[in-house]
Amino acid sequence: MNIVYVVEDFSENGGVERIVAQKANTLASQYNHKVSIISVYSDKRPMLYCIDKSVEIIKLEVPFAKKGKWRVSTFVSRVSTLAIAAKRMNKTVKRLRPNIVFFTTTLGALLLPLCRTKAKRVYESHLARPFNPFQKLFGFMERQADAVVCLTKGDATHFRNAKRVQIIPNFIELPHSYVQDYYRKRCIAVGRLEYQKGFDVLIDCWQTIAHEFPDWHLDIYGTGSQYSYLQLKINRLGLDDYITLCGRSDNIMEMYPQYSLHIMPSRFEGQGIALVEAQACGLPSVVTDYIYGASDIVTNRYNGILVRQGDREAMINAILEMMDSEKLRREYGNNARIAARKYTKDNIMCKWVELISSLQ
Repeated sequence: MNIVYVVEDFSENGGVERIVAQKANTLASQYNHKVSIISVYSDKRPMLYCIDKSVEIIKLEVPFAKKGKWRVSTFVSRVSTLAIAAKRMNKTVKRLRPNIVFFTTTLGALLLPLCRTKAKRVYESHLARPFNPFQKLFGFMERQADAVVCLTKGDATHFRNAKRVQIIPNFIELPHSYVQDYYRKRCIAVGRLEYQKGFDVLIDCWQTIAHEFPDWHLDIYGTGSQYSYLQLKINRLGLDDYITLCGRSDNIMEMYPQYSLHIMPSRFEGQGIALVEAQACGLPSVVTDYIYGASDIVTNRYNGILVRQGDREAMINAILEMMDSEKLRREYGNNARIAARKYTKDNIMCKWVELISSLQ
């Protein structure tokens, strides 16, 4: 089978790029498919994810759209960029002659209807449709795609006009180590430092938490545009001794076992892969019931506690309850390892192989 992935910018350090790299490598090396990755935008940064030598990387070198002072100029630039991308993509696809083309992210949704090919066209939804600013334009893609693949049950409900909708979550690699000491008074939160992740709310909550449990510490891993804002908030609230912004970790799976509680205050997610990874390492989680995917992963009072979105008091109480009981952390943590098994690479890749076979 000849398979092509279309991504916006493969030099991005994002979850989409990582999972595409992992799937491409697996399909090529383990299942002997011919796999190519088309990266649309021009970006001189080095690629961060390792690619199997049999996987071809093709860069279309399309310039990024320019944001002008006026809406009209911005719109014209975006349309021009889309036209250039479509032309170069079609030329490349014609050369590659694939059987299946997978389109990812927003640009992929816009390019799918413009792709002139006899190959099957599949759209991968990595961000819940209601939160995509261009989702009103997805109708063209939805009707023309041979399949739409969603990460969660909630997102799948928004593609009612698609010929076929399939739910296939992202997978994780099995951790090499697990939580051993649930007595540790350390919490971990992981994600990009952006509004979506809700770390501003978590920091506000920590005022009360630090007063009740001053011997506990919160480490937040990640980088993003809100770093300065969040650090200033920590300083202003006098929480410097209780919260640390740790930056990006090159191997976060090695960090999880050093903690005894995971917290995810996200406002929304595509799936929440950090949550799955933390659970796989044996960490119990306190999680906002974000849209979508939290309840797909966490069963309330089994492997963590789900908190209603926007309820800060409930978030504080859930964290305090978990901090107060090593027994509860251990129980939920052991259950978390069991619950995370369905997200292993072998289990999830079987679903992709079945989908690919059914589209022949």
